[in-house]
Amino acid sequence: MKILIFGIVASGKTTLARKMSDQLNIPHYEGDCIAWGYSDEERFKRSDQEQLDRINRINQNHSWIVE
Repeated sequence: MKILIFGIVASGKTTLARKMSDQLNIPHYEGDCIAWGYSDEERFKRSDQEQLDRINRINQNHSWIVE
């Protein structure tokens, strides 16, 4: 099962993804973790290739929730 949740900021996407993840026992991933990274406490935008690599790794799983 692959589920994509999207919506405006502060609409409850992460809360819903966490609850569904717990109930369905499948991993969830935040979209920000795909697009953004952290280095020495500094946030940076991942390159297009880095984002694609992360998406491909996630998609290798049979089931996932991305919000």
